[in-house]
Amino acid sequence: GVVLVLSGFENPLRSQLRAAAVGLGAEYRPDWTPDSTHLVCAFPRTPKAARARELGGLLVGPAWIWDCQRLQRRLPCGPYLLDGSASSGSEGEEPEDAPPSSHPSP
Repeated sequence: GVVLVLSGFENPLRSQLRAAAVGLGAEYRPDWTPDSTHLVCAFPRTPKAARARELGGLLVGPAWIWDCQRLQRRLPCGPYLLDGSASSGSEGEEPEDAPPSSHPSP
């Protein structure tokens, strides 16, 4: 159920993030679309970030993808949310079967 967009990354890091997310089952979009759910940002103050915030998207840092890849499962976004995200301070966006995060925030 994750449809992600990347913002603020250059290759090869951009390609590595996209490959890791898609390898975990996420869908990728080059720009924010109505079905997008997560914006993975290098910087929280970009035009894509502003659009994602306006449309209720979740803004997370790249550590979310790396940690999900390392553990081979979708982790709650809460510890990875960037300032200004629609769900900042809330973990309600995750499916009920998502395990709690067992590590401190990066």
